[in-house]
Amino acid sequence: MRLLLIGYPLGHSMSPWIHQQFISQHQLNASYHLKEIKPDQFAQTIAALKQSGIDGFNVTIPYKEKIIDYLDDMDETAKRIGAVNTVVCKDGKWSGYNTDGAGYLASLKQHFPDALHSDTRILIIGAGGASRGIVFALLNEPFQSLTVTNRTEARAQTLVEQLESDRLITVQSITEAEHNLKKFDLIINTTSVGMDPQSDELPLDLAQLQPQAIVSDIVYKPLKTKFLTEAESIGGQIHYGHEMLINQAKLSFQLWTGKITDLTPILPEYTKKIKLK
Repeated sequence: MRLLLIGYPLGHSMSPWIHQQFISQHQLNASYHLKEIKPDQFAQTIAALKQSGIDGFNVTIPYKEKIIDYLDDMDETAKRIGAVNTVVCKDGKWSGYNTDGAGYLASLKQHFPDALHSDTRILIIGAGGASRGIVFALLNEPFQSLTVTNRTEARAQTLVEQLESDRLITVQSITEAEHNLKKFDLIINTTSVGMDPQSDELPLDLAQLQPQAIVSDIVYKPLKTKFLTEAESIGGQIHYGHEMLINQAKLSFQLWTGKITDLTPILPEYTKKIKLK
């Protein structure tokens, strides 16, 4: 079985190491490699991949939307999100999926199994691709209300309108969200604000955070962002971002192989590697 990650640039991706752990756990004859594709070579490279007999691949930036034109079908989640991070190649057909949101939720529930219930008030920071995946996944979960805040309010409004949901979903400006922070039980940063090398930045001010609120950050470089550090100092419960990656990888691997991976023996070494990156 031959598996890939396509994107540009790929740098020092953890995906090959992660999938090698999965392959070893299930004792499969398989490989997982990086394939960096420059934008001006995308069409010809994908055409070559179509002829290569590849079994599947992951897709990362900037191709999660561009790959859609080359697929034979997509599952409903990927269609609604409008982005694909996993492609299964079987019987000459390419099928697209998106495991980002489900991967995030799996990680959240592992650490906070009671985080989502009928009284949970959620604040989502950001309205980009990561936000879309997480918000769509949350629509299948219990919550009282969900608010999206973004530096560009219009983009947050567009996201909410595209959800076409009858749930209580609203938009607030960053300033409004900061002022109303005490009203939220779960706050999720889906932006890249606070990522190295701009690790001293905050996506929003946490001064009004209610103690015991769960603050989650999908940024994992550094592992403990300034956002999480400040939340913890105020009395918030914190949720790290690095396990979203390994959980979405687990779901991709299951789509390709049918195998369900136990992350327990892998997580300590994975976390150590993330800290060193």
